[in-house]
Amino acid sequence: MRNTKLVLLFFTVFFSFQCVETLITVRVFPDGKYLMQFRSEGDEKDIYDRDFSLPAGGKWASDIVQKGDKESGETVHIITSQAILKGATTFHDTNKGPAPQRHPIVVEKTSYLFSTQYTLNKTFKGRGIHNKYPLLSKAMSDTGKEDLNEKVETEIIMYCLKMGLENLKDDHELDNLLIERIINHFRGVFYKAEEAGNLFGILDESNAGGNESFVLPAQLIETNFRPFSKDLPEGFADICMAAMMPFVSEANITVKLHDDSFKFAGVLPGVITASNADSVSNDTLWWTFGSDAFIHDDYVIEAASIVYHPKRVQMAVVFGAIGILLGLVFISKRRKSL
Repeated sequence: MRNTKLVLLFFTVFFSFQCVETLITVRVFPDGKYLMQFRSEGDEKDIYDRDFSLPAGGKWASDIVQKGDKESGETVHIITSQAILKGATTFHDTNKGPAPQRHPIVVEKTSYLFSTQYTLNKTFKGRGIHNKYPLLSKAMSDTGKEDLNEKVETEIIMYCLKMGLENLKDDHELDNLLIERIINHFRGVFYKAEEAGNLFGILDESNAGGNESFVLPAQLIETNFRPFSKDLPEGFADICMAAMMPFVSEANITVKLHDDSFKFAGVLPGVITASNADSVSNDTLWWTFGSDAFIHDDYVIEAASIVYHPKRVQMAVVFGAIGILLGLVFISKRRKSL
């Protein structure tokens, strides 16, 4: 049985301490702008694997430092990035494909006559692994079942194949029946290999994947597209593998995110009126979570605050009193004239 990188990664991830810790701090100013700071800390291998990439360039001021850990004697790598922002920030455009972990933020300021309201909403977009890779989801929750882990790689291949074909459907005039035939053929190949106890054997090529936990078995895919050569354009296997790669990257990032932990600190002007924070320390709202919080569905951070304007209230009371007084005087004079 081959020593697959994906299975090894499960044991490395699930039986180790969390390797990368990211602190995100947002301080909202009275004018509605906000200072956003990222700080990721971890060992060299994990800090640069780009599973949760920090913003850089443009308005972002970034820095990388190293320090020694007195207890372990190892070198800790720290990446920081900060910028002054306003309104909504997306971080990753849709043209970057499905792979990046998206975490947009929206900070809004709403002015009223006697108060100003501030709202903060940050969403860590769910990666939906319970729909995309059910076996991977099960493996992440139960690492004791090695036989389950052996099937995860084929599940990821099938998902990437399906999505790649769907993306090529219009450009290459692929009908639904042909797509279904291709998917069923690959599913049958994996089923027969599993029945014969040779599932790892047919996937052995993907063992040479560099730093990635999962790579496409190119030879396997090319071989099994041959029965459809008359129905597909020349070189379609390579075209399809290129279309699959964004989804391969998505799977790799999903697996690598499992050992990441996050803290989010929010500071808003005025009095906090609503939040779903885990805790509050002085004027700071705190959220603490791991990637399991958004591995399936969205993880939403919400907070709202209000700043009252007493001078405006006082002026309104004064002008109101003056108005009432003038009204009474007018009524009194009118009665006397009658």
